Amino acid sequence: MWRNLGARVVSRERGKVVLEAALTAEAHGFRTGQGPIVHGGALAAFADCALASAADTLAADGEVPTTSSLSIDYYRPGRPGRLLARAEARHRTSRLAFCHAVLEQEDGTVVAEGRAVMYFVKLEKA
Repeated sequence: MWRNLGARVVSRERGKVVLEAALTAEAHGFRTGQGPIVHGGALAAFADCALASAADTLAADGEVPTTSSLSIDYYRPGRPGRLLARAEARHRTSRLAFCHAVLEQEDGTVVAEGRAVMYFVKLEKA
């Protein structure tokens, strides 16, 4: 999914990440009478990557976050180009992380916000 979205980590610190993605109308959306827009599913996938990445900053050795629930609020259509996702893990319990993300166009226009509960899964020992 990361490769499809052209996503990469811009910054990462404990509980917070910033990701960027290069979304195109051809690969991630469609053209409308008001110009090209990004499909909401592509925006949700980008938010999910950011939310999981924020939770991962709180993961212990031998565990990985997986999405337990995901909710996206769309404020306006996303436009093709460079988008940013600013995500934070706001609270961690022994097995869950409660996370929030804001998706912005390159000019700072907020197009969506997302929330997720991430469940930490223990990795199988090799």
